[in-house]
Amino acid sequence: MLRYRGPSVKSLSNVKSLDAFPKVPELCIETSTRGGTITLITTAVITFLVLSEIIYYFNVTFRYDYQVDVDFDSKVWLNFDITVATPCTLIGADVLDVTGQATVFENEVYEELTFFRQSNTAAAQRKALLRMKEELLTPENGKKMSEITLQSNFNPNLMFKNRKLDNVGIKMDACRFYGNLPLNKVAGNFHIVAGKPIQMFGGHAHLSMMFSPIPYNFSHRIDHFSFGNMKTGFINALDGDERVTSSESYIFQYYLDVVSTKINSRRITTDTFQFSVSEQSRALDHASGSHGQPGVFFKYNFSPLSVMITEQKMPFYRLLVRLCSIVGGIFATSHVLNAL
Repeated sequence: MLRYRGPSVKSLSNVKSLDAFPKVPELCIETSTRGGTITLITTAVITFLVLSEIIYYFNVTFRYDYQVDVDFDSKVWLNFDITVATPCTLIGADVLDVTGQATVFENEVYEELTFFRQSNTAAAQRKALLRMKEELLTPENGKKMSEITLQSNFNPNLMFKNRKLDNVGIKMDACRFYGNLPLNKVAGNFHIVAGKPIQMFGGHAHLSMMFSPIPYNFSHRIDHFSFGNMKTGFINALDGDERVTSSESYIFQYYLDVVSTKINSRRITTDTFQFSVSEQSRALDHASGSHGQPGVFFKYNFSPLSVMITEQKMPFYRLLVRLCSIVGGIFATSHVLNAL
């Protein structure tokens, strides 16, 4: 005995009666040049907007929150790599802060006799870094310095590895200072001046003051200068900068405002520091009233505020909603235009 187990014909007819999209036979459809033009324009607009939404979905935005920095007891690392156009035997580097604590670092500051002139390869790398900085540090970009330069697999130990010494001259005429220094979280200055620093009661001194004047050249190149955790891989405001003078008595001063920064993103979560910088330089001439000590000074001050940078990304469901609204809205508009 055969039995029919398919859907009821009556049920199918009931479903068909609910069809909100009536079908028109193809023989009854009349095409036109106007309709074809609207179809092409509609397809192009939908394609463009869909691609734009997909690109926007993969882009990352950042939210900035500000709060009072209450962590004032911790130490802050100063990371530097600076080359000065004077031999190492004639100059030295140390730190002095507003607490009156003068610290002479013997094991943290490394000195290396080198050439001030760079090889063609090193000069090309520096120019590329400066071009990137010029693009990022425009008023229109603003916060992009921290957004674009966030990196994931950055090894801070690679910065202070032994660099290949390119022979670009007959005599090594410069000294490279590099290292990591722990700083108190107060205003102070890191400086490179004439003579080696020595610890004294109530302060410090540089041995060059005790001897006859020697011609110094404080032309310098800053390969790296940063505060805090180096693992974030920032391009900092002073990286790659170079200042050259022919004067034997010249002072370079950098004024840095340092801000504690917390970063929370998919790639990295860390605490670091950003800073803005202004600078001043002048020739010293005691006869004309221009007094001072020749050298390179980095005068820093820590901001009482901290910044939290949080990565934000559009959820996938929101992308689907936006795509549906784009496609549906443009189709509906095109039908209205075609019916006019």
